[in-house]
Amino acid sequence: MPVSTCQTCARVMREKKDFPRGNFSSGFCADCVDEKGVLKPKEIIRANMIRMRVKQSGLNEEEAAEAVDNLMKRLPAWNQMSKQPA
Repeated sequence: MPVSTCQTCARVMREKKDFPRGNFSSGFCADCVDEKGVLKPKEIIRANMIRMRVKQSGLNEEEAAEAVDNLMKRLPAWNQMSKQPA
């Protein structure tokens, strides 16, 4: 089974359920897309990442938000979007 990293949240995808609709070629995890396979808005993904960071690491919300924002700057999906012309 392929192992991949989500381009929007950095989640490691190891199992079929981690990939949207079991699509192993997707660059996004099942949590970052809707039921049609469309990428969720950045704000929703960011909020979910902050919530998970607080839960898993014990950081407070402000610390988690800072960590998530720093991570998102380096992730391919958000890097590419920031380089697109307005």
